[in-house]
Amino acid sequence: MSSKQKRWESLDKASIDIKVLVDHYISACRSAGFSDKTIRGYNEKLGRYVRQVGGTLGDFTLDRVREHLTSLKDAKKWSTHPGIPTKKKSLSPTTVRHHGMILLGFSRWLFEEGYTESKVLAGLKLPRADIVSMEPLSDEEIKRLIAYFNLNTEIGCRNAAITWLFLDTGLRCAEMVGMDMDNLFLETKRLKILGKGRKERILPFGHQSKRLLDRYIYHFRPESIYGKVVFLTSEGYPITDNTIRMFIERASKKTGIARLHVHLLRHTFATKFVLDGGDTMWLQLIMGHENLETTQRYIKRGAVQQIVLNKALSPMDDILLPRRIGARAG
Repeated sequence: MSSKQKRWESLDKASIDIKVLVDHYISACRSAGFSDKTIRGYNEKLGRYVRQVGGTLGDFTLDRVREHLTSLKDAKKWSTHPGIPTKKKSLSPTTVRHHGMILLGFSRWLFEEGYTESKVLAGLKLPRADIVSMEPLSDEEIKRLIAYFNLNTEIGCRNAAITWLFLDTGLRCAEMVGMDMDNLFLETKRLKILGKGRKERILPFGHQSKRLLDRYIYHFRPESIYGKVVFLTSEGYPITDNTIRMFIERASKKTGIARLHVHLLRHTFATKFVLDGGDTMWLQLIMGHENLETTQRYIKRGAVQQIVLNKALSPMDDILLPRRIGARAG
């Protein structure tokens, strides 16, 4: 006599360990072609939920997720990173919002896969993120930054080439780290990038970028131990995004450019592109933006910057000040 077959509807899904489901979700994201950086972010943020809240699928409720996000507001930056000392700063509202967005995506996947009968977090209101006005680097600051690097050493030359290429192309950090020698065309000053969503784009770069790349690749770049990645450690291993963040942080302290960070280099490229009269559609293609709305943020910032650069006096000064020195009042 055959045993009765199990049916999905009758399974006790509420008792499934939430960690098991998170692992399944991460695996599904990886199979869908999500980038390594995205997978790392999902692992870190969902892993934090598993460690701090845990439980089973039945315990994954709107109230528990709200409590978790509230607790993150007081969490210290880098507190879960084994290699970086915990900073005094708490997690930013933007970071807490990212935690919420990833949990929302996990909740949608649970519903779509039939683990839940509804989207558990449908009523979740994400924390507001700070709207930060990012001031691009000035020409003087760019000169000071590049002058900081010692072009006569392997690491100094490598870091200068990376920094200038950020400013010259608007690359993302993950794209810089993954740049392949086979996709770098020095003679024609072009590089091919596989960006977000595994979408390919070809970017031009200028003479100064070529000069620094030539110097690094032909005179300093060590023998690669793994693959054909352009930028390597002294031991021949590919650099990581953390390598870049750390040397940019050191450069920030040494040059006195306190606001300097990796994304500011990309932002500076985009703003200067707009100020130079660059076309919006071209900028979208160069930056690898999925939609024009993201690009428009740089257009607006560039417009504000142009006003600041061109406007000598305030509107009230135009009204109140005499039109020429020594003019008599009426």
